[in-house]
Amino acid sequence: MSRGVVQTPRECHECPQRASSAVCRAAEPDPPAFQELLHRFLYQPRQIVFYEGHESLGLYVLCSGKVKLTSSSKRGHQRNVSIVGAGELIERSGFCEGMVHAVTCETLEPSQVCFIERKPYLELLVKNPPQAIELLQIVSGEDQREKIALGRLPFCKSDERLAAVLLDLGVRFGKEESEGVKLEIRLTREELAELAGVAPETLIRLLSRFKRERLVATSGREITLLNSERLTKIADPLS
Repeated sequence: MSRGVVQTPRECHECPQRASSAVCRAAEPDPPAFQELLHRFLYQPRQIVFYEGHESLGLYVLCSGKVKLTSSSKRGHQRNVSIVGAGELIERSGFCEGMVHAVTCETLEPSQVCFIERKPYLELLVKNPPQAIELLQIVSGEDQREKIALGRLPFCKSDERLAAVLLDLGVRFGKEESEGVKLEIRLTREELAELAGVAPETLIRLLSRFKRERLVATSGREITLLNSERLTKIADPLS
């Protein structure tokens, strides 16, 4: 694991994401034992947490900040797979022995990551079946939603893809303001294009169209969703 510049990581009892993280809640019956499994690291923007293809040694939970997950094609091209926010499990391969990382994890802003040793964590779950089942249901549900989205993506038009990505970012990282929902995440045009599965020039053309139609407003890397209802109709024309 590539380590960032460690200063003073936030302790679990100070973490506002603790109650919403199924990974953390599953270990609540034995907090001291759980603390012994944790390794806390602080990262600066654009630092690598782990690399695609390297052995996955445990679980990574994002305590604060945002990270992007990228994967490589057979030709070596990078694709932005998803954005992970605070309180989320970064990757699910850590539950399985002998797995490798399917993606590379890079921070987008100052972030704290907790690395949890796999084997002793799973032993804790055995002692707490209800929370283990809840965790399993959450992970399985997320996995199913991702498979449905990925399966649908190739059949969507480019404007449908972009609208869907903007709406997802709005739900997860948006802040309600007087004129609309401001995305509290700053992505480059290349990163946004990769998320939507379109070429950068297509993204620029679509954003220009969305701006003309008063669906979004942009200022540098800042994006505000002005008409989420209309974007929803574009993202899913059959709805």
